[in-house]
Formats: sequence, C-alpha cells, structure tokens
Amino acid sequence: MFQTLIRKFEAKQAVWAKETQQRIMEYAEQERMRALEEMEQEQQRQHFLNVEVDKYLRTVHPTFLLKPEAYKALMNMLLARSEGLVSLSVTMTKEMRKVYSFYHNELVIFLRLLEKKGYQLAGKEEEFLTTFLTKLRENNYKQCLEQYGDFVPENATILEAFELYFDVVEDFKYDSGNVDFFATYLNTKGIADFTWTKARLKRKLKQYENANKDQFKLKQLEKRLENIS
Repeated sequence: MFQTLIRKFEAKQAVWAKETQQRIMEYAEQERMRALEEMEQEQQRQHFLNVEVDKYLRTVHPTFLLKPEAYKALMNMLLARSEGLVSLSVTMTKEMRKVYSFYHNELVIFLRLLEKKGYQLAGKEEEFLTTFLTKLRENNYKQCLEQYGDFVPENATILEAFELYFDVVEDFKYDSGNVDFFATYLNTKGIADFTWTKARLKRKLKQYENANKDQFKLKQLEKRLENIS
C-alpha cells in the first residue's frame, strides 16, 4: 500500500515537472516573440524617422546645429517640450540665438508633422536628435567634399593639411559646417587624432592662421594680381 502511494506520488511529480517545463518553454517562446515584435517595431520606427529626416534636410541645412553646445540646447528644448515646459536660457550667444530661432520657427513644425504621422517624440528625444544630427553631418560632409574636392594628398602632415584648407576654404573658414567637415575629413585621411574635438581643431586653425597671416596676405595679393590681364 505504502509503495503504491509512493509510485503514484512520483508519477504526479513527473507530470508536474513536465507541465512546469512546458510552461517555462511557452513563456520563453512568448518572450522571444515579444522581443522580435518590439525589434521589428523599433526597426520600422527608425526607418520611418530616417526617411522623414532625410526628406526634411533636403529643405534646410542648419550646420550651426553641429556644435556640441547646440546639441545640449536642442536636447533641453525637446525634453521641455515633452514635459509641457518652456526651456529658457538667461544668457545666449549669437550662435545659441540661431539655435533657438531654428527650433521655434522650423523644427517644432517638423516635429508636429512627425507626430501627425504617428511618431511619438516623448521618450524618444535622444533617438530623434541623434538621427537628425547624424544625417545632417552626413549631408554636410557630402556637400563640402563636392564643393572643395579631395584637396589633401595622402601622407600629408597636419600643417600641410591646414595650409591646403585655407587655400580652398576662402570664406566661412570657422563656420560650424566647414570645421565639422574638416575634422571628419582629417580622420578619413588618417592625419588628425580622432580624439580631437571640433573646438580644439578650431583653436588650432586660428593659431595657424595667426602664425602665418603674412603668408596668407601674400597669397591673397597674388590671386588678385593673377586676375588682372
């Protein structure tokens, strides 16, 4: 009798163990399907954002947003917008005023359009801004490369690269777009250390220009005289 009860109990244990294992497998499968569904939704959302940002940046080219301080300012404004607040700055530089003006007069309209199409910005501010600035940087690099060409030869020194930069970029040498382009361009050439910040590169360019201002004046005069027949 006692042995019979033990065998029945062991049989029930086996059934319970099998049912538990089955539930674990079913739960794992549900979690896998949920993760795949979330991944697919994420990919669809990112694809939608990439397409819409790409189209929008064909209509505007705000390269001043490539400055690090512009990223911080924009992020604060996006977060404030999601929270229903107003992002204010007591003191603003000329560049920051451009950022605020672009945000309030341009970007918020684009954000409304995205939301109208189903994109939810709240909680996705970093995703949006990263996508926006990445595409802006890509577009800026392509445009500058088309405009200035591949002007630095292989194995050039950093000083030779600086000299050639001032030769081809005659106007807006310290514009955010041009400096951002030049930093990426130097890295692709393997000339400058990729840890250089844009601010440091800008300081180095100014130092180089000040140290060679007489040479630059001579070159400018030569160019003017070449145009006189």
